[in-house]
Amino acid sequence: VFHPVEVMLRLRQTGGVTDEAMLVAALLPDVVEETGTTLAEVQERFGENAAQLVAELTRREPSPSETEGLDKDALWRLRADMLIEDVAEMSPRAMMVKLCDRISNLEEAGRTRRGKKVVRYVWQSERFLETIPRTVHPVLWDELKATVKRVGG
Repeated sequence: VFHPVEVMLRLRQTGGVTDEAMLVAALLPDVVEETGTTLAEVQERFGENAAQLVAELTRREPSPSETEGLDKDALWRLRADMLIEDVAEMSPRAMMVKLCDRISNLEEAGRTRRGKKVVRYVWQSERFLETIPRTVHPVLWDELKATVKRVGG
């Protein structure tokens, strides 16, 4: 429960964002992926703008045919590539939420994970920086870059 609140607070406090739909989406980035909640339910409860942002932030998963025969490392790489493709297609508003989400995830990985798992988080985060233009939100982009440097050593 702390992660979504942290993402929303970072968007509001560090990012200076007051857009209600963005703040709601920051609280719900994983709700469709990790619960039985549908986008229709998000729209009904929080409105079209919030639901659209949540849809953009919801991670696509590879199909069984795409994952057939892949080992764990190849599966991780496929999912990582799909994530970066999704980020590249996001609106600037969704990218701002994603920057906050990634900062939070990377900080947590730096505290709780070791070895290959941290290296992967750092690598993915570097790809976020290559994919999301700094002009989307320079303060949040710079914070992610600093977090990458701090966690990645």
